[in-house]
Parts: sequence; C-alpha cells; structure tokens
Amino acid sequence: MFSASFVCIAPSTSRYVPAFTPPVRVLVSSTWRSGSTLLGEVLAAHPGAYYHYEPLMPYGLQQLGPTQSNQNEVEGLLRGLLRCEYQLADDYLKFAFVNHDMFMRNLRLWSMCSAMPRTKCYTPDTLARLCSLFPVHVMKVVRARLELLAPLLSDSRVRLVWLVRDPRAVMNSRTSSVTWCQTRACSDPGYLCSDLTADLSTYLVLKETHPDQVMLLRYEDLARNPYEKSREVLTFAGLTFHRQVKEYLDDHLTSDEDEPWSTRHDPRTRVSRWMKVMGFEDVVKTQYHCHSIMKSLGYRLFTSKEDMDTGNAVGLLNLP
Repeated sequence: MFSASFVCIAPSTSRYVPAFTPPVRVLVSSTWRSGSTLLGEVLAAHPGAYYHYEPLMPYGLQQLGPTQSNQNEVEGLLRGLLRCEYQLADDYLKFAFVNHDMFMRNLRLWSMCSAMPRTKCYTPDTLARLCSLFPVHVMKVVRARLELLAPLLSDSRVRLVWLVRDPRAVMNSRTSSVTWCQTRACSDPGYLCSDLTADLSTYLVLKETHPDQVMLLRYEDLARNPYEKSREVLTFAGLTFHRQVKEYLDDHLTSDEDEPWSTRHDPRTRVSRWMKVMGFEDVVKTQYHCHSIMKSLGYRLFTSKEDMDTGNAVGLLNLP
C-alpha cells in the first residue's frame, strides 16, 4: 500500500501535465561526453516527462552491441522501463539505490520520493505507480549502440534521437575534463569511430524502415541554436515547446558553471573550445581513425594547426 503522502502527491502531479500530451517515449542515444546530458534535461523539462537517466550505468565503461551475450537482458531492461515495468529490474534498482544520481536526475520522481521512506521509492510497485503518472518518458543511453536499440522501435510510441558530436571534441573532453575514461572503449578514438560508423549504418537503415521514428542531431547544431533545435526535437516527438522548456534553457544558458557534468553554461561559447586546447597531434590521431565518419557527419578535417585555428570545424551533413 502507498502512504497517504503519495496519494496526495499523485493527483497534484497530473494537474501540471498539459492537456492532450501524447504518450511518447523519447530515447536519446549517444556516447560519453557528447552532449546527451544537456539534451536529456531539455526534453525532461517538459512537464509531462518522466526521466530514465542512464539506465545502463551498471554496465560500466563498455559499449553494448547486438552480438554480446547480454543483448536480451539489456533490451528487456530498457523495454521494461519504458513500460513502467520494474519487476525484473532488481540489479538496476540495487545499483540506483547506491548511486543516487540515477534517480535524482529524474526531478519529478525524486520530489515524490522525498515524501516517503527512501527504501519505498526503490520498490517495483511504487516505481510502477509513479512512472505511470506521466505520458512522456525520456531515456538517455550512452552505453548501447543503435543496432541494439533498434528493436525498441517496434513500439510505435518510441522516438529515437541519435545525438552525435565531432569525434575530436569528444576525445578532447574525455581526456581533459574527466579522469574515469580509462577503458579502451572510452579512451581509444578507434573504438569511438568504429561505433559511430556502425551507428550510421544502422541509422540509414532505420531511416528507411522507421522514417518517422528516428532523428539525427549534431551537438554542435544544438549548442549554437539551442532554442530552435530543442523545438525541432520536441516537434519530432509530437510535443510542444512548453514554457517550462524555455525556462530551463533561459536558466541554464545564462549560468557559467565549469564542471564536467554541469549543464549550467552557455554551450554556444564552449562548442569550439576544444580547438584552442587540443594538441594538433591528438587531432591528427583522431582524424586518422575517424576521417570517413567525420566526412559523412559534416565535420571538416584539419590539414594544419593554422587550419584548426580558423575554428571552422562544422560543415553540412553528407548523408545519402
């Protein structure tokens, strides 16, 4: 049974969900240090949204693909969460109980959890009830490749946003902003761009088979035009550019926190910072592994340090 406090909270929550908000599941697929935290929070700012933050965090610093032995387990976990089914998510719940950030990022869930004993908020029945209050689910995933996520599109409510970033900027951020990027899956540009190349192949197939359910977004475009691109993603998902989304952007884009995980800064002033701090030898190394996928995604290859100093790294997408 739920406590009286929960019974009081649930109706008040539903009042803030805009009328006629469609049931939709927005899945943001990216990789580490590619801007997914910002995009996830923008989408989660919509008042009808329930945020599944990094549900694959228990798998550590690896990239999960369709050929691995735990494919069915991973797909089952993600599909279950998008259906508010927590009964088979014991390992996920145990990890989240110790790693508070996973649930704290879901601001609406966390505010309701604060009105009950903490242990109760991690029980499958409680989470299922809270989760089901919200028509919109946002899920951010940086540890699974697109081919593994593709079966989730069998649910017509799912909208998949593939978020990419210039591999040179990604590698610079992984080496200079954080200390935990130690596995080859994280620290090796060859691994990064092999994953991106595979994701592009999957994306092009999905664009043919599920044209209304998949979208490609470059972080650089979001950073330079945050209001316009946020509106574009929300429209793709069938959602409005709600006042609370604008308020989130107004608040975060006028702050200036210099922390690796913070979204409180103006990305327009930081999107090109890597070109001022990354050594050209590291740029060349990344381009060696990534030149093909970079060209496809519209990222210019630099031929010299002077070329890089121009700051002109992003061109037009070059997709079939």
